[in-house]
Amino acid sequence: MLDSGVDRVPVSRPGFFSRLATTLARLVVPVVALCLVLGVAFLLRDMPMQEARHLSVIDPRLDTGDWLTWGLVVLPAVFFVLNLTSRRYGAALTLTATFISWLLIGGAVGWAVHEGIVANFATEIAPYPEAAALVGALATAQLVNVLTFDWMRGIPWWKAPFLAALIGGVAFSAAFNMRPTALWDDGMVARLIVESGLYFSWALLQLLPTGMMRRTIRPLPGFGGA
Repeated sequence: MLDSGVDRVPVSRPGFFSRLATTLARLVVPVVALCLVLGVAFLLRDMPMQEARHLSVIDPRLDTGDWLTWGLVVLPAVFFVLNLTSRRYGAALTLTATFISWLLIGGAVGWAVHEGIVANFATEIAPYPEAAALVGALATAQLVNVLTFDWMRGIPWWKAPFLAALIGGVAFSAAFNMRPTALWDDGMVARLIVESGLYFSWALLQLLPTGMMRRTIRPLPGFGGA
């Protein structure tokens, strides 16, 4: 038994400002990475992926034409960033990073329009309904991705990142392509098939760097994972 006469040293807990500083420091890399991926995807939005046109050999309806751009191909990297952040810090901080990245992007676009750098939003960026649909679909997909990862995290290690990236990508494709202003025809069905294949491929390929970084990016105490 412990000697009742021995004084116990109270354990000091980090104060509010200390916890705030730690959280802000943890947010820097995910926020920068998310903004970078979205920025690159935006810059490549008008560059068609010519290599995918051979899909029309399989079925003429799978002809990607000009709609499959390198911007769309790069976009699923968002889910890779979210997966690594969720693995390390959990869902709450990952969702916070997502929210802050959207605030920064929205602020940057608003500033560019106000300063005249972007003279006409509808022609230089996207028509307002399409832009709203894109942001809404991607934000929804990010939420689905983070919640799926948090739900599936554990053993085996690959299950959470694979399913989170796949389900998040399919959610984005469905939400954006099934918007009220979209035209539903055979071409839309083919587009959904091609995009589903794209997100499945991304979900598989991102397991390689994720597996290589498992020992470097370990879950913090309190978050399960292998």
